[in-house]
Amino acid sequence: MATCPFLKRRPRPRSSALLAVSALLTAFATACGAGSGTDSATVVVNVGYQSKTINTVTAGTLLRDRGTFERRLAEIGNANGARYQVVWQDFPSGPPVTAQMIGGKVDIGSMGDYPILVNGSKTSQYPDAKSEMVAVTGYNLRGSLNQVVVPIGSPARTLDDLRGQVVSTSLGSAAHGMLVNALRRTGMTPSDVKVLNQEPSVGASAIEGKQVAALAQFVPWPQLMIYRKQGRLLYDGGTNGVPTFHAVVARQAFTAAHLEVMQAFLESVRDTTDYLNQHPLEATQKVASITGLEPA
Repeated sequence: MATCPFLKRRPRPRSSALLAVSALLTAFATACGAGSGTDSATVVVNVGYQSKTINTVTAGTLLRDRGTFERRLAEIGNANGARYQVVWQDFPSGPPVTAQMIGGKVDIGSMGDYPILVNGSKTSQYPDAKSEMVAVTGYNLRGSLNQVVVPIGSPARTLDDLRGQVVSTSLGSAAHGMLVNALRRTGMTPSDVKVLNQEPSVGASAIEGKQVAALAQFVPWPQLMIYRKQGRLLYDGGTNGVPTFHAVVARQAFTAAHLEVMQAFLESVRDTTDYLNQHPLEATQKVASITGLEPA
């Protein structure tokens, strides 16, 4: 099998941003005595992730599969007498993660840049849900991982050919943001097309069944449609020339209460990224096996 090209587009694991946050949490934990108590109550850690979003696998799919986070928490528990339980919640896109974070049902979440902006804006209205970005998991300087595809045989050759037609996307997602920018860049407005809010897998089925004129989605959905010969590339987000990234956000209230958990999470993300960079083919095959996505 060939190595998935999207898995290779990760920043180096020991990025200054990730290490700086980890070091800061370590300092805070030491200063505040975090993790030094003997409370035997179970600390539940709700992690929201997107199993089929490739650029967050080191904070989601691959991290969960390797179990490094749970092992670190077990070590902490052995030292401080606390018990930790990680609850993994799989979402199809970023906006549902934000909704659950506002409801207090997600403590740590990973998503793309556009959903992160929405996350910061939405959660800031609620003291218990207010979030902060703590790490970056992947990026693309051109933003080419978000794309618009059309059904095989579609007469469309440019975005202008989609005027008045239905375009499937996930509202509030990185792909939605790309679509809006792309339409404006070509002299159109979002109202020039009929945006249909669908999760990626539903939109992919709609494209294959020619129920919509186009699908605007984030990696790996457009690439899968093209690889499976179920769709044709119409517009690459890289044409916008707007850098994109994926990252991890956490509720500030949870971070303040459990600094030792956040330190363990960030260290586990770093270790998982190390593993991915050192064993790219093996990591790709693991993700493919878990998600059913071809490691093309």
